[in-house]
Amino acid sequence: EAAFVNSVNSTLREGGKVLIPIPAVGRAQEIMMVIDHYMKSGEMVEAPVFTEGMISEASAIHEAYPEYLARELKQKILETDDNPFDSEYFTNVEHQDAREEPLREGSPCIILATSGMLEGGPVLEYFKNIAPDKNNKILFVSYQVNGTMGRRVLDGARQVSMLGKEGKVEVVNI
Repeated sequence: EAAFVNSVNSTLREGGKVLIPIPAVGRAQEIMMVIDHYMKSGEMVEAPVFTEGMISEASAIHEAYPEYLARELKQKILETDDNPFDSEYFTNVEHQDAREEPLREGSPCIILATSGMLEGGPVLEYFKNIAPDKNNKILFVSYQVNGTMGRRVLDGARQVSMLGKEGKVEVVNI
């Protein structure tokens, strides 16, 4: 967690954006709890956190069945107003047209988007916009299977090809 917080802080302080490709179930909720905790304690730079994909739906299931969660988290959800999945820091991006705010130039933020291995989903649009800027950072918080774009990026690729709009191949510089 300390390495994660330090990495996020250094990027946000420099005015960059942090993109976290993430699986919607389990790891997303874990990272949301970490971000909420460290921002509230003042140990992480406060910045907007945008979520996109099935993250809000998966989090709602966690909230609906708190009896299956760890005791401390269950108590937070049921007995206090300190639900980490419903934090004031988080904004769910519900439609593609709402991506303008997280991608706005010069506004530091954290973006949690599915899929976790850069193989599809809303994360790809963010990746295309965030990867070319050296002030931004892509943080992998889940396993990257060999052969996935996430693995290629993690292994140090400086360019990747991906399908763009109208089915044309686009080269993204990292």
